[in-house]
Amino acid sequence: MGIMPSRVLDGEIGVGPPVEVKTLRTKPERDVLLIMGDGRGLFDDLDAFLKLPPPPFDTMCINYSVTVCPWKFEHFVAGDSHMPDMQALAKQVNGAVKHCWNPGSTGFDIRWLRNMQGGWNGTTGNLAIQIGIALDYIKIVLAGCPMDQSGNWYSDSLSNNDVKKDKNHENHLWKWTEISLRPKAHFIRSMSGNTADLFGMPDRDWLLNIRHKAQERETENDRK
Repeated sequence: MGIMPSRVLDGEIGVGPPVEVKTLRTKPERDVLLIMGDGRGLFDDLDAFLKLPPPPFDTMCINYSVTVCPWKFEHFVAGDSHMPDMQALAKQVNGAVKHCWNPGSTGFDIRWLRNMQGGWNGTTGNLAIQIGIALDYIKIVLAGCPMDQSGNWYSDSLSNNDVKKDKNHENHLWKWTEISLRPKAHFIRSMSGNTADLFGMPDRDWLLNIRHKAQERETENDRK
């Protein structure tokens, strides 16, 4: 079952008009998408990713990572996009496509729906992967998405009564495990944590598709 993009209409809760997927990609279109989460190891993951080094890539920021992205990004995804904190973040984002899945997400651009019927489960990172695949990225790298108990990069600055202070992301690991068993896992790698165990870590060969192309050449040679 696929997901489809619809336009968010300010002040409206219902489903807006559908949007052509191809209009949501920036030019030039790149194959690699870096998804930045809020995991504690985000900055170490970014450093390791840049040291690969990667080919030209687009960036999709999840939730609060949008406030610390060190370069221009193309996409912003918020889970609870109808909540005041995400609404405030959306107002700060300019020059990027703002994605969501909740109704009543004023200030966002695109709401993704299951066959235009709404409904979703899992984390914002799960949605980000689905959007990345829908946008036709063929190499998706997760940074700061370990899905473990290490907390968020901003955890130490939170008050002790904040619900995000000691949030255990392992509670959502079942959904990531399910994704890792599907064909779409071929497009995904992660820089650290449980998701790296599930999907594997990227290297430059994988990012450049060298191995896949070499296998194609070997297959072609076998046919001759």
